[in-house]
Amino acid sequence: MLRKVCPICGRETDVLIEGMCPDCYRATHRIVDTPESITVLRCRGCGAYFINGRWVKGVRSLERLVASKVKVRGVVEGMEVGVFRDRAKVKVKGKASELMPNSYEEEYEVKLMFQNDLCPSCRAELMKREEAIIQLRLIGGDPSDVKSKVMDIVRMVLSKGEDKGRIISVEDVDGGFDIKVTSQRLARSIALSIHRELPSFMMETSKVIGYRGDRRVEKRSISIHVFGLSKGEVVNINGTYYLVKSLHRDHVEFVRLNDGLQLNVKYGKLTQERISQVTDYSIQCGGGRVMVKVGDLQYVLSGVSLICP
Repeated sequence: MLRKVCPICGRETDVLIEGMCPDCYRATHRIVDTPESITVLRCRGCGAYFINGRWVKGVRSLERLVASKVKVRGVVEGMEVGVFRDRAKVKVKGKASELMPNSYEEEYEVKLMFQNDLCPSCRAELMKREEAIIQLRLIGGDPSDVKSKVMDIVRMVLSKGEDKGRIISVEDVDGGFDIKVTSQRLARSIALSIHRELPSFMMETSKVIGYRGDRRVEKRSISIHVFGLSKGEVVNINGTYYLVKSLHRDHVEFVRLNDGLQLNVKYGKLTQERISQVTDYSIQCGGGRVMVKVGDLQYVLSGVSLICP
């Protein structure tokens, strides 16, 4: 087989790539081109980055940005990008030309130049601009337990990393608590998540609070009544005792103790009634009947499918 001579290093080779042996070609040609530096706008409040016209959070967004700036020159079989403070390392497996016999790995470094500013959410929080309020009111159940469940849902929504706004404050009030938010979009997202996860009734209202130029500025209030009732619990509604038979997405099934009447009541209707919890009661099942004792009163119910405690 006729071997060739590389004019640069003088070695014999089986293949010449643009007049060079594979080693000399590799020394003068990169698998990919990377910029020396990338300038990124970063929020000094929450650490979000402004990329492709959006504020996004997380180091993965920086990794994707760096990867988008890489220009492929040869054959790429795999690429990894890692961000370490103000540096990004790009590790590439492949070869500078498809004529090269073997693949290899190269590593490049890109400097990240951060410019600090405030994202709209942090700027609004700094200005304490309240665009929406979620008014949580609790009906039944342990207030601390219900609040814990609600705040878990709030944290889950916030952890999605989308720039929808910020929480200004969470304030306890009589009968529940208020969540003040810088964004109506975030407030609605939180409220809908709470409404999906917990038995509740939700209602929205808006109020004009001013104008910015020709644009009307509204403040949105979202009222959510969360029902902490439990199956098998006895409650007092407008002076009458009821047994909670079951809870559904939009209503509660009650059994009225004084006559055994079974009722389906919408959550919206319950918000208009006087409801109080009963602590002095006991329930027994036997002979196809449910016996409920409330204080000195005793009620016997028939045909009620209930798992007794």
